[in-house]
Amino acid sequence: MYKQLPLIIISVVACCWLAFADNLPGVEDSQTVKTLFPNNPDCKIIGLPENTLPDSNRIGKISIEGLLSDIPVDPCQIKTLRPDIFNEGYFSVFDCLVHLCNRHNINIKYHFDSQLRCHVIDSIDNKQNWWYAAIYHGGGRPEEPIHRMDTHPYKDWMRIEVYQVQKERIDQIYSAFRAEAKRLESNKNKVVVPEVLIQTPNQNLKFTNVEVKPYRIRYDMFKPDVLTAADIMLSLAEKSKLSLDIIWREWFGRALVQGYYFNRFNEEQAHGRAGFTYSLGEKINNARVTQARRFGDNFFHITTDIRVIVSPEYMRWRWTDLSGREVPPRK
Repeated sequence: MYKQLPLIIISVVACCWLAFADNLPGVEDSQTVKTLFPNNPDCKIIGLPENTLPDSNRIGKISIEGLLSDIPVDPCQIKTLRPDIFNEGYFSVFDCLVHLCNRHNINIKYHFDSQLRCHVIDSIDNKQNWWYAAIYHGGGRPEEPIHRMDTHPYKDWMRIEVYQVQKERIDQIYSAFRAEAKRLESNKNKVVVPEVLIQTPNQNLKFTNVEVKPYRIRYDMFKPDVLTAADIMLSLAEKSKLSLDIIWREWFGRALVQGYYFNRFNEEQAHGRAGFTYSLGEKINNARVTQARRFGDNFFHITTDIRVIVSPEYMRWRWTDLSGREVPPRK
């Protein structure tokens, strides 16, 4: 099973491809281009989300270790347990799991843990310590994220694996969630990210104590007050601390994407196979689990615009190509 895979699984594929607008002829002619912030006119958003509701003709699959394999996910039958997060018709990986168990008479017990700010699986088939791996269409190998299952959006053709892990693993994941929740409380329910880094050959930027607010660029999927990782960078841009462009991508090659990518930070522009990738979460996630691998840099295949956040400790951007090698930006 995927529990034996390293947590960092080809980080560039896993964290998110960045849109390469200069390789898309006519993109600005065919999609809406808007200035994001009146006080920072050098920030633009290209394209709008359209037809992003899960499609019953693009069936995903979900498996539960030792119980069920490759069961089709029919979006018409699934309702979310987080209506505070998702708009009507959208749902999470966790919602898929609960629906599958109910449909196949598998005993699942779960509850919402206010200290973790998410639903927690107590048991499946009277067994404990379950976690998941998931991959979006065309994204390569399944990845084991440090991300709340009930805010991880389902998308068309998704593959989901749910499996047992060691209790120590679950404890490490939940310790990160608990730290985020405590940080949120200490800031009186304001999301303040202690550290945001952009580390590239031509830039080494550090921002501290970034207060984040929602910008609703994914108004199609999320409720108005939901914060995503993209909002961290947009909060910096609105305060004129950097300039940026974001672009909507429906497809990346043959992979269905349907997400926004940051295509430019200040003077550095994504091009060819090179662009920006990110990690986000708690620094505790970077501690070694064994000599062979780390607990994780929190890289995985999910774009910032659909990565719901609670109150992460850090966000880091770096410049890479799709093979994971560091490459110089284009002058």
